[in-house]
Amino acid sequence: MKASKYLLLLLLPAIFATSALGQLRRPGFVTVDREDRTSSNLVKEDGAIYLEEMLVDEIFWKTNKAAPIYSSLQGDRWIGNLIPGRKAILLAVSDKAYRVRAHAKQGQVAGWVSKAVIDGFPEGFEENLLKFHARWVVVKELIDNHQVALGMTVEEVTLSIGPPDKRSSKITGEGRTDVLEYISYQRVPQQIPGFDSLGRPVTTTQYVEVESGRVTVEFSDDMVSSISETEGIDLTQNGRYPTVPYPVILF
Repeated sequence: MKASKYLLLLLLPAIFATSALGQLRRPGFVTVDREDRTSSNLVKEDGAIYLEEMLVDEIFWKTNKAAPIYSSLQGDRWIGNLIPGRKAILLAVSDKAYRVRAHAKQGQVAGWVSKAVIDGFPEGFEENLLKFHARWVVVKELIDNHQVALGMTVEEVTLSIGPPDKRSSKITGEGRTDVLEYISYQRVPQQIPGFDSLGRPVTTTQYVEVESGRVTVEFSDDMVSSISETEGIDLTQNGRYPTVPYPVILF
């Protein structure tokens, strides 16, 4: 099954934390209608990559033989014996073992098993997973800081700075291009002359919203290819837009 599609599990806060994004008047925020796996109480093993944080779709194969399953990588607590030929959902990967959720003689369990128990992974799977995770860490930090970078996808940019004020798309023989525009506004006072109920001249102040800045993010085949901005918005890292690696397809 394909697991290239993933969702960075980050819900945007009710208001943007940075001063630059505080200028953006967004019509709404991106939310994820699903269990927030980042709030899990699971104690994570050092050096292991946990797929639940990164992937929407579950990865599973069948167990090829009966084998013990343990609560930790150190094998300090046995929790059951896996039943061969049953589905095993891959939860995490370390250099020594796989963490899976599978059926054991004792019922459904989640723990660590020898890599020899699960087979069928395509060639280069773990190497691709390391690259996938490395990119995920970089993009997660960008989203935490509400920033954009070259190489991010439309979904990642939307998660980071919200839905655009304007969007346009074009498909040609060379591929698909998308343009997202983000506009910041500021309230400007205007003095309005008039008269009060007694006919005396008075001046009242009204505030109008005027555009104060704009960011245009262009995508080629779902990856950011260029970013332009006007004065008033800064989504950079120390004045520069970083570049992230292209998305990695696991298999």
